[in-house]
Amino acid sequence: MAGALVLAAGACLAAAVAAAAWLAHARSPGTVPVDGPAVPAAVRQTAGFRLAGVIAGLAAGGAAAGQDALGRGLLLAGPVFGLCVLAGVVAGEISVRPAGGRTRTAAVEVRRVRDYLPRGLAAAVTSAAAVLAALAAATTATAGPDDLGRAGRVLLLSCGPDAQQTYGPWPGSFYTVPLAAVVAAGLITGGGALRVVIRRARTGADADTVAADDALRRRAARTITGACGILVALPLAGVCLVSAGALLSLSCRPAWFTYAGWALLALLILAVALMSWCAAVLLAPARAAARPAR
Repeated sequence: MAGALVLAAGACLAAAVAAAAWLAHARSPGTVPVDGPAVPAAVRQTAGFRLAGVIAGLAAGGAAAGQDALGRGLLLAGPVFGLCVLAGVVAGEISVRPAGGRTRTAAVEVRRVRDYLPRGLAAAVTSAAAVLAALAAATTATAGPDDLGRAGRVLLLSCGPDAQQTYGPWPGSFYTVPLAAVVAAGLITGGGALRVVIRRARTGADADTVAADDALRRRAARTITGACGILVALPLAGVCLVSAGALLSLSCRPAWFTYAGWALLALLILAVALMSWCAAVLLAPARAAARPAR
């Protein structure tokens, strides 16, 4: 069973790499490049911050994976990596300031975050966060202490009047509490960054400047949403894999455990697909701005 899970995970990751490579080179329909020096400068600037976030994430994730031999560090390595990537993206996007002259004008307008969010991606990330919260709550509620009394580490199953089977690790409170803290910190950071990006002042009131400025805001909102998706999808995939492995490894499991285990493996594929989508957003060429063609 463990070999089957490894093969399934490998197939999912291979599909993810292929999808990300294809999507990263695809242009969104109905978009046109935004002219002007602000966009190339912003691309270089944000790319540097993203690269720094990825490098920091690899280092921090590797350090987290080696900190806890009970598997908690390994489970937290993914969200720690995602949090560092998100921090790099947020720092880069907040640092972007379109070029402006000495004379500036201001217009009275109302800008809302939802007007700049990519609806499909935002809906997918929100759904994944809700599924992660529900799944973590369910695994936490069903977890029990291990043989050393550490709460929330194993799954307990009664196999008869005098028989009980345990399996660990199981994503109970021992794992989900620190996981929830990391993911919540990242989502709050992403939400705050979106508000800062959307509410920053414009640098001009002419049509071309406003169009370029809106394009930068939409690109920033899409990038931040993609980073939040990585932050959510990585731990979701990990919880699905660990939970499915536990459910399918119990020899006296009821039939619905088998169905739930395969359902979690299907959910794992969806989580990896979301990671691919978000990775494509983060890696896609940024010279095309997301505004309708005239």
